[in-house]
Amino acid sequence: MTPGTLDGVSFRSGEEPLRAAVLSVGSELLLGDLTDSNATWLSLRLREFGVEVLHHLAVRDDLDEFVDSLRWLTERVELVIVGGGLGPTADDLTREAIALAAGVDNEHHDDLEEAVAAKFAALGRTMAPQNLKQARIPAGATPYPPVGTAPGFGITLLDPAPTRVIALPGVPWEMQELFARHVNDEVRQLAGARATVTRVVHVVGRGESDVAEVIEPLLDAHDNVTLSFLAKKSEIQVRLTVSADDPDGARVASQPVVDEVVAALGTAVVGVDDDALEQVVLRLLTAAGQTLATAESATAGDIAARLGRIPGASAAFTGGVVVYAAGAKQDLLDVPAGLLEEHGSVSAEVTEALAQAVQSRAGSDWALAVTGVAGPDPVGDLPVGSCFWALAHPDGHVEVHGRRVPGDRVQVIARLGSIALDLVRRRLLDVASEG
Repeated sequence: MTPGTLDGVSFRSGEEPLRAAVLSVGSELLLGDLTDSNATWLSLRLREFGVEVLHHLAVRDDLDEFVDSLRWLTERVELVIVGGGLGPTADDLTREAIALAAGVDNEHHDDLEEAVAAKFAALGRTMAPQNLKQARIPAGATPYPPVGTAPGFGITLLDPAPTRVIALPGVPWEMQELFARHVNDEVRQLAGARATVTRVVHVVGRGESDVAEVIEPLLDAHDNVTLSFLAKKSEIQVRLTVSADDPDGARVASQPVVDEVVAALGTAVVGVDDDALEQVVLRLLTAAGQTLATAESATAGDIAARLGRIPGASAAFTGGVVVYAAGAKQDLLDVPAGLLEEHGSVSAEVTEALAQAVQSRAGSDWALAVTGVAGPDPVGDLPVGSCFWALAHPDGHVEVHGRRVPGDRVQVIARLGSIALDLVRRRLLDVASEG
């Protein structure tokens, strides 16, 4: 088949990228009861094919508004992916809305009924009569047999211009599986020989404006690279997007720019692409044959959780202790009551004592401890964001740092964890370079 065509219908011409939109269905999205993570996932996947996503639109469970939204999008893009509204209840309107927009009726498919019934049987359940609704799709549509209990489908609307409309379930794992089984190939055919890759440089310890001041001048010489910044709770992401005929070509084209960015930011770069900070720390520890333990107050176990989510963490992470209250610091890690009374729970002295204590208790090579005021209220004379972190070295030396970390409670916790883990990363790199 010719790129840009599907079933003999041409959807685009020339070298312009395929334009797409994501239409998410459900009143719960507009009421704030649910975050639309599906639209984000779909945009990421479409971008890999070089598809230009122009719109994310959410519509409530109203048939007329649904049809109006769909028609508005079909005037502007060649591909619309509809997420949700394929269930068996009265508020599931995707089949009806797309059929109205296409000017066709819904038709019952015996094979879809059998597939849905088989899914219920596999779960040991009897299919309710209303589930028969899920076996009806617009006439002329291509059915996508269900992986859960909701089939999807694709149909081409010809008015005002050819637009491929793809309907997928709202349940994330069902949507993703149907996309992989049926939509991948359609999108690849429609998009043609084009791929887009976004390389991500992870930065800790520098602000977004500071990073931008360093990086933006570098990109003046690279017209083929789109630069963007994403300020997350625990890091700054420098995102470099490059298009080419295939993913490998885009990655090769992006590598010189990635190398320039990494060199310019130096040790503030904690990883590239899928390399999270905690992953880098564990890799360095494993390479050195060393271990780390944690004692957490302000972060309440968040550092340990970040490390523990990495497969194989047990090779280097011995464990952690959450000592949130002053009493827990005494009872679990034997921090002297006098030290707590003299300096307070959030202090350089107590943080140092926690690092020493957990290192001794866990028998680890390194030990990391954090204390802080995450908020929303100050503690005594300490304002929100006052934080300390300490790292006990294998030779018994303990280094302690402290400063005010900006942000709300969630941001302070995430940023303190990253600052502390980054200290471990930097010291492990120092040791490796000396060796």
